[in-house]
Amino acid sequence: MRSSLLAIMLGTMGVLASGSVVLAQSADTRIASMPFGECLSIINEAAQEVDEEPVKLVSTNGVVTVRIIASDGFVTVSCDRSNSKMTLTKSPVPEAAGMTAAAR
Repeated sequence: MRSSLLAIMLGTMGVLASGSVVLAQSADTRIASMPFGECLSIINEAAQEVDEEPVKLVSTNGVVTVRIIASDGFVTVSCDRSNSKMTLTKSPVPEAAGMTAAAR
């Protein structure tokens, strides 16, 4: 379910971090060292979990950044080929926007 997406993604990142080098971590952002292909696989798995295509923000040969919408906010996942990094950021829906993440 979409409402638990943030928890699932952060849990996935925690599991991955146990086998990867965690480069930085804050309450809302996690960065881990991992192969580009593995990072792309995580994006695909998350899209299957919510049964919806993520919103592509950047898509080049070296960088892919997507936003996955959840009922309680957004998860932005960025894969960087040159640095072999995955950056995962969770964001609440801005209240000033007068909308919810699930609104379309």
